[in-house]
Amino acid sequence: MKIAVWHNLLTGGAKRALHMHVKGLHARGHRIHVFTTTESERQYLPLGPYAESETYLSIPPQPIKQNLKKWISKSFRLEEADFRISRLAQLKRHASECSQKIEAEHFDILFANSCQYTYNSPIGSFVNLPSVSYLQEPYRPFYEASPRLPWLLPKVATAHPRNPIKRALERSRELYKNHAYRLQATEELKWATAYDRILCNSQFSRESILRAYNLESKVCYLGIDSEAFKPCANEKERYVIGVGSAHYTKRIEAAIIAISTIPMQIRPPLLWIGNFADNAYAESMHQLAISHGVEFKHRILVSDIELQYAMGTAACFLYTSHLEPFGLTPLEANSCGTAVVAIGEGGVRETIVDGINGFVSLDNDPQALGQLVVRFTENLDFAKTAGAQARDHVINHWSVNDAIDRIEQHLLDISR
Repeated sequence: MKIAVWHNLLTGGAKRALHMHVKGLHARGHRIHVFTTTESERQYLPLGPYAESETYLSIPPQPIKQNLKKWISKSFRLEEADFRISRLAQLKRHASECSQKIEAEHFDILFANSCQYTYNSPIGSFVNLPSVSYLQEPYRPFYEASPRLPWLLPKVATAHPRNPIKRALERSRELYKNHAYRLQATEELKWATAYDRILCNSQFSRESILRAYNLESKVCYLGIDSEAFKPCANEKERYVIGVGSAHYTKRIEAAIIAISTIPMQIRPPLLWIGNFADNAYAESMHQLAISHGVEFKHRILVSDIELQYAMGTAACFLYTSHLEPFGLTPLEANSCGTAVVAIGEGGVRETIVDGINGFVSLDNDPQALGQLVVRFTENLDFAKTAGAQARDHVINHWSVNDAIDRIEQHLLDISR
């Protein structure tokens, strides 16, 4: 097939999944042409080595507003809503321009991936071509409390109970902000319905898409390259590792508090590695760790070799992400020979089999998580044996070749 691949991704699991798909499809003789924005990440897991071409198109800027309109937006604190509305218009102009280049080259299929701004991709609405969307998740902040539903009234219903003019302005701001949310949600649904097939990474994500859009999607599980992620020669060490951006969705505080429940004399250090950090959140996690007596080390943007070494020598991998749709990192840790301790929610319930490649706590119970961690940190022989079993499980059930079989079959089905 001649495949047009579209994405607008930064670093992270979605880009890793796309890299796996593109690399695997290229190895099977399919001709890949990548279309993306100038705002996507180019250096992290580059797609160029597996593509016949890469086209970077800018997201056209919104026309400069009139001074009066700019003043109104700033004076009435409407910048966030204005930015959201403008971004939607910019993405559609980008998609329109991109579609002209795609249709001029006579592709067999469009393989659209996620957008860093809206999660869903607009390109399918503009291309008259068989199309598949690999959607990691709907735009979560609209459909779940992460951390708070945007549709709720402000925590303080009005800051000006005795001033009717200021009260009316406050309500007008809320209405305009909600209009921006509703506009994006409407566009997101429209874009989702444009594809011939929506693929997702887990049963959990399929249900999320069904709840958000009332649209069917098909689960197309990802896979792990067990040759790229493999155990190192060094022995297990008495520390715990977590992987993910320093952001509230990764719920690092749950990991710190779980570690803090372990008696001080046997309390292991917690190493956290990520590719991005919200500085305020990261600092709050350092302060939380200090206040709870937990040795917390945080590293950003390490090399793949360093990451694999850290995952391979850790006693266990502690996974606390909030409703993560799939979660590649637990399986990558398994492939490096390390078992997982996880909070049983989201996609991890489909990847971690209790007692096989890790242990799953029924909820975010710090004591329960801490007790599971101690099983590994206080018995490194057990940690090594459990890690070897976890790696075998990944090789047998989560191979990258099987994942490429799945994505290839879906693309072939739709392109015919």
